[in-house]
Amino acid sequence: MDLFELMNDGGSQRDKALDRLDGIVALYASDDSAVREEAMGRAMVFCGKEWGGYAAGLEALADRCDSRDQSLMALRLREEAQDPGSMIRQTEADMAEQAKMSDEKRAVIARYGSEEAALGPIPLEKIFVDAVADWLGLPDMDPWEPVADWSVPWHPIPDELAHTVAIACPLPQNIADARAECMAWESRLAELDMLGEGAGNAVLPTACAARYRLVQLEWAAELPVRSLADFQMRLEYWRSHGGDDGAGYARLEQDFAQLLAQGVSLGGVETTKDKCRRLKLDNPKWSLARIGQELGISRQAVHKHLQA
Repeated sequence: MDLFELMNDGGSQRDKALDRLDGIVALYASDDSAVREEAMGRAMVFCGKEWGGYAAGLEALADRCDSRDQSLMALRLREEAQDPGSMIRQTEADMAEQAKMSDEKRAVIARYGSEEAALGPIPLEKIFVDAVADWLGLPDMDPWEPVADWSVPWHPIPDELAHTVAIACPLPQNIADARAECMAWESRLAELDMLGEGAGNAVLPTACAARYRLVQLEWAAELPVRSLADFQMRLEYWRSHGGDDGAGYARLEQDFAQLLAQGVSLGGVETTKDKCRRLKLDNPKWSLARIGQELGISRQAVHKHLQA
């Protein structure tokens, strides 16, 4: 065998060794914990024999992945080289997340009685879907088809569509209620994510998407700020939902000036009304009686403060 053949044969042997290591490492993603554990033991022994150590073997395999434009796998291999067992721990974390998602999906389906019912339109959605169908005179319309050429939330909602979903159920009259309805729609989107193809693929019926956008705009800018609790909720919107165009800063500046003009104290003792609103914001599932118990006032007084 000449020198050229020896060099080729050496390269072939290295590739075969890397192929074998690749096959062993692939078992780190096995559903069987015993298989994963055995695979890691085999990889350590094999790397020690072929490259003098586990980390060196994984680095060699990562280099080959880089040469094949498999950069993500190369990164994972290098992380495994530095922190042995990280790939298996990631597999276990992914499996736990999948199990959790399966449990939550079963819970959503059980809540509505069947997967078909859970996918909707659910009763909340039908309020707005039916109102739009009646307006259009299309009782059998697809709830997810565009209405008046509208379907994209960031486009202006046609006036008649906005009016229809607004009168189907009165729009919130204060920021706390607008926020609460937005959260309800976001919970519904989370359910659809669970039932569908994953985050980002959930779509509300068109009428509901319009309603959601209307109450979102109320929370973001349209309803007046009357208290520090309102200001806190508006700040929450722009922190968690707002864009990067600076519009939130302008809105918050206006709200701040409005509070000052109203004589709302920005420091010192928190008013009972502000305490009520803060407790409701921090504990949305608390009853009026529970808030009253916390503050030492009646349920009726809590109701009055929250409605003011």
